[in-house]
Amino acid sequence: MSLLCIRVRKARLTGPADRYNSYVTLKLQNVKSTTIAVKGNTPAWEQDFMFETIRMDTGLAIELWDKGMLWDRLMGTHWLPLMKIHHSNQVYYFFYLDLTT
Repeated sequence: MSLLCIRVRKARLTGPADRYNSYVTLKLQNVKSTTIAVKGNTPAWEQDFMFETIRMDTGLAIELWDKGMLWDRLMGTHWLPLMKIHHSNQVYYFFYLDLTT
C-alpha cells in the first residue's frame, strides 16, 4: 500500500480580489477531500491531505472552484497520474501545477 501526502499551498488568480472565494478539491478513487474556501485573488490554504492507495495505475484529480451563493463555478482542473509522481521519503519534495479549464 502506498501513502500519498499532498499539501495544497496557494494560488494566484487573475482579476479583482473581491471576485473570488476559492477552494480546492482532491479526488483519488472513491475519496474526495476539500480545502476551506479562501477569499481574494491570492488564496493561501496551506492544508495537508493523505490518501492511501494500492492502485498506482490511477491518478489524482485536482480541481479549483469558486464558491458562489447558489452554485459553485469550476475554474480549473488537473489530472495527475500517480506513476508520474516522484516517489520520495523526503518531507519537502514539491512541485507546482498549472490548472486549466
